[in-house]
Amino acid sequence: MKIILSSLLFILHFSVFSQNSVTREIDLSNCRDGEDVEYCKTHKLMNKLKKDPEAYRQFLNDQLELKKIENQISNNPPNRVIYNIPLVFHVLHNGGVENISRQQIEDAVAILNRDFRLQNADANNVQSTFSGMPADIEIEFNLATKAPNGQCFSGITRTLSPLTNSGTNGQNQISAIISGNDVYNGNWPGNKYLNIMVVNDADGAAGYTTTPNNGWTSSTMGNGIWVLHDYVGSIGTSDTYSSRTLTHEVGHWLNLEHLWGPNNNPGTGSSCSSDDYVDDTPRCIGVTSCNLNSNTCSNDVIDGYWTSDVVDNIENYMEYSYCNKMFTNGQKNRMRAALVSGVGGRNNISSTSNLNATGLNTTPSLCEVGIRVERDLVCGGDNIQYFDESYNNITSWNWSFPGGSPATSNIQNPFVTYSGSGSYDVTLEVTDALGNSMTQTFPNFVSVIGNPGYPPPIYEGFETISSIPNNDWTVSNPNGPGFEVVSTAFHTGSQSVKLDNSQGTDGSIDELISNTIDLSNSAAASISFKYAFAKRNSGNTDYLQVYASKDCGETWFMRKNISSSIISTMSNTNAGIIPTGSDWKTITIGPNSFTNYLVSNFRFKFKFVNGGGNDFFIDNINLSGSVTIEESVINEKLKVNPNPVIDNLNISFYTVSNLTNPALELFDAMGRLVSSKKLNNVVIGANQIEMPYSDLDAGWYLLVLKSQEKTIANKFLKK
Repeated sequence: MKIILSSLLFILHFSVFSQNSVTREIDLSNCRDGEDVEYCKTHKLMNKLKKDPEAYRQFLNDQLELKKIENQISNNPPNRVIYNIPLVFHVLHNGGVENISRQQIEDAVAILNRDFRLQNADANNVQSTFSGMPADIEIEFNLATKAPNGQCFSGITRTLSPLTNSGTNGQNQISAIISGNDVYNGNWPGNKYLNIMVVNDADGAAGYTTTPNNGWTSSTMGNGIWVLHDYVGSIGTSDTYSSRTLTHEVGHWLNLEHLWGPNNNPGTGSSCSSDDYVDDTPRCIGVTSCNLNSNTCSNDVIDGYWTSDVVDNIENYMEYSYCNKMFTNGQKNRMRAALVSGVGGRNNISSTSNLNATGLNTTPSLCEVGIRVERDLVCGGDNIQYFDESYNNITSWNWSFPGGSPATSNIQNPFVTYSGSGSYDVTLEVTDALGNSMTQTFPNFVSVIGNPGYPPPIYEGFETISSIPNNDWTVSNPNGPGFEVVSTAFHTGSQSVKLDNSQGTDGSIDELISNTIDLSNSAAASISFKYAFAKRNSGNTDYLQVYASKDCGETWFMRKNISSSIISTMSNTNAGIIPTGSDWKTITIGPNSFTNYLVSNFRFKFKFVNGGGNDFFIDNINLSGSVTIEESVINEKLKVNPNPVIDNLNISFYTVSNLTNPALELFDAMGRLVSSKKLNNVVIGANQIEMPYSDLDAGWYLLVLKSQEKTIANKFLKK
């Protein structure tokens, strides 16, 4: 009799989840060719639990019970029924690409059904040794349409938390989902739903799960699957080569081993002495490529007969190769035995009463209108694709886009373009298969900014801004405290921007993002800014990055990284900081960083990642065109009087040589050109000019004297 020693990941709650922080090293031997994540960590984590004698005895007893049922199914095949399993995808995200779309999840469900029902065309092209062996498992998967409290939902929950990046403790990730998801805050029982946790870190693996076992409380969410977002489906953040990871993990969840037995180390010679405890799969040591001639063991057993000339079944879903395409009938019997057994609560999940409770036995009806876009802040002329995320069973759509082109649409996911800047409403009416209709308007759903943007130079001291976001700056803080304008600290003037980082959570992300800037007429561009920051202790890991975009923010590329080792400008302190003088540090990003960014819809942003440190401040952001206006040229040779000004401004400067094409340009606080005046009577020596500025709005302004020889500037305040 063969006894499976497969994944026991969650038998003992505290055995796996008691460590909040674990130093993790990637085992390259457990990675598929060309990848840098361990493909599956199910058995590796299970082996930790086998050390507990009581848990191991329970595991063996459960496997004996499962094997008994499997033998009954093999010897007396019953009339086959199609088992249905309700799925819930719990997307745990930090506002990044791991917040995958409904379309990507639906694609993953379609792939599961295709693979488990032998509807994949590539199963017709298996190795000749296994011709005719690919099996229809007769198990299907559908997104649940009812939450544990009975409310209608889409089969997907979304939870905003930096714990998506901290996979060493899966229970912490579950706790975040239970308390913070957007549908139902409570346990999603593991014996009622197959819960799939979509994360950005699954303890260094592409995925893992647990096999049926009564040592683990089957009614908890730990009785589920963890998977990286980029191994879900074949579209979006994933691809075809990663698309069958869930097929592999569901195989484990239904009691299958890796073909080489109960370990996570393909390519190990000793695995020829192990087995997957399925009679129609040959022994092997496991491969990570698609070597169709692989024959790694001489003690193969096929249907009870010893043989040495059978190639490895590398096209099996429980292998690590990229050419997976089949399960065998032996694996089918094993999985269906797990599904009808009471071990681990698997028999309840496909029961009629549970399918009624989770909504799979009734035609789902419309209960909510929802829409999504990849970006809700775009430039004029950009194509925006709208995605319908209404549920359930939607069959027709009627969109309205005031100010957009087209103004209406009746396709599911239309593209729309806006020519003018502003915020725009969107209205969607949907109808389901039963004829029910719902309509909802989403006010100011998208914002459109200018293209081309403001011309340089841009000088921002935050002196005339009362709050952000505003027309010139946007803020992204999916789970951080957010940037805000303050008057408690500043390098010059009386205001700066502060991030209350000391009140944030470890791993949270905050961004300060510029409006569009027109660099298309600039020969070069540079950015400088001042910032102040202090750690609370030397172990803090906060860091700052500066990104640039040449397509209005659709894609971003890092131009400067200020790591945790060099970011501090002040001594460590647990007290709140108020930086002054030398507490501020100047950062300049030179023109070489922006050679390929001289476009009409350039944008830049500051990204700060919390690592436990103190507050963070930014001031005096300066973006120039061809020549950067450094702080050293401001208020040095160009004098303005009076300052603040009420009516007229007296301007004086001194030059030791002739100036070619001199001009005075006046910019507001965000760098928008207010006025420009050519200077025809500049002389060598002292020059004085009087300019009437009584019509200016109150606020800070930058006055720039530009010529081919030099650029000098000064700030003044208009009352």
